[in-house]
Amino acid sequence: MKKFKQLALGAGMCTLWVSGQVLADDMKLSACLHTGVTIGGVASCGKVWKLASGHAELKPSGKLKFKVKGLVLDDASTGDANGTADGVDAVAPAVVCGDKVAAQGKPVKLSKSGNAKGSAKLKVPSDCATPVVILRERYEGNIGGWLAATGQ
Repeated sequence: MKKFKQLALGAGMCTLWVSGQVLADDMKLSACLHTGVTIGGVASCGKVWKLASGHAELKPSGKLKFKVKGLVLDDASTGDANGTADGVDAVAPAVVCGDKVAAQGKPVKLSKSGNAKGSAKLKVPSDCATPVVILRERYEGNIGGWLAATGQ
């Protein structure tokens, strides 16, 4: 097994291309600000969200780990739901390569206070040089837009 060197970048993100494999270590997740930004064909959130903290880690083997704290609505128009995850009961981790979702994991429970921790073994294409990790909402049983993403 080859050893990988890690690079330290200002935003806490590290990406290294070695032998056709991507190593992305401790990528910071940022909340969707309802800007209408589509990532890999996935629409953004419908309301403004905030995130107290969040990170994702993607290994060359396709092992993805993520953790978010305080991923909640930040929109006064939502009334009593503001400051909660409202009806979003889970997030599905996905990896975007280029302009499409290359792999997606099973939904992981999101608490009412916006906390989730999960992992998935994904098949990420070997030519995915700059992966973006997104967390997609599960609302009323359906997987929808992204609520948090790396590289934003």
